[in-house]
Amino acid sequence: MRNRPHVAVCAVLASLTLGLSACSVDDTPNDGKDSQSAPAVTLAPEPRDAALAGEVPTAYTKKTLIMGVSEYAPYVTFESDGKITGLVPELAAQLSSLLDIKIKVERTNFDAVIPGLKSGRIDLSAPSGDFTERQKEVDFADFAQSSVTMMVLRDGSFRPKNGLEVCGHKVGVEKGAGTQNVLAAQNKRCAAKGKPSVDVKLYTDLPAASLALQSKRVEAVAAPSASNTSVSQNSHDRFETLELKDMLDLPAATAIYGIQAKKDSGLAPVIVKAMRKLYDSGTYAKIFGQWGLPLSTVTRDQIVLNGSKQSQTQ
Repeated sequence: MRNRPHVAVCAVLASLTLGLSACSVDDTPNDGKDSQSAPAVTLAPEPRDAALAGEVPTAYTKKTLIMGVSEYAPYVTFESDGKITGLVPELAAQLSSLLDIKIKVERTNFDAVIPGLKSGRIDLSAPSGDFTERQKEVDFADFAQSSVTMMVLRDGSFRPKNGLEVCGHKVGVEKGAGTQNVLAAQNKRCAAKGKPSVDVKLYTDLPAASLALQSKRVEAVAAPSASNTSVSQNSHDRFETLELKDMLDLPAATAIYGIQAKKDSGLAPVIVKAMRKLYDSGTYAKIFGQWGLPLSTVTRDQIVLNGSKQSQTQ
């Protein structure tokens, strides 16, 4: 998701103290208290499951799978030393052990993920909203859920109470994310009420959008709850995350998250079975708990292949 040098971005983000504690609006543990900046303990690797390992398509057992990720704390965070940390890399390590495959987590622009999967440049990616339009191009192994929020300056004058109050204001979003569709749908509501459209500003990643908010180039950042609240909770009260309930029924405002794989490659169905194995062993819940996202979990029955019936645009 990033086109600028990582060191420069991290230097600025360090000034905002954007850590990993990451609790979404509905995920805050400990009665709303901030969680640790990172999990205190790394979970032991899940034991190899010979039966599941045998179901991995041969094409993926002879190579190192590349999992393309973009920054979205606490799912994915790019550290200043080049390490990639977060819930997704830890989940990838568990899947690697369970399925006896090699997975390398690699930085990838969000809008390059689907083309990368289709071309074979990358083999997996997460997290990404499972929408019917995307299912036509890639497969999803569903594993989490989220909803859209607005992050604003805590001491700023812009504090919308509903979607119509966002009309006419500058809002930053991640290029290629489903949030673009949320604001496109909101603009239809703005027009119906004779209000100006939301002035949508696209950024290569959410950290860049946060920096735009800090410098007042935008008045809000529209993003999923986990990311916005992670940033706001670790910004020394610079930012605040708001949930506008009347926007939650807009297309793509809520989402089931999946691990993406190449369409009909046979990889996603195995990932689904592996995720259910992690669910049954308790590892799934422990991972989400460690990263401050216990309420972003889904039920075992929701861990399925292409399970969402939700459209991005309708």
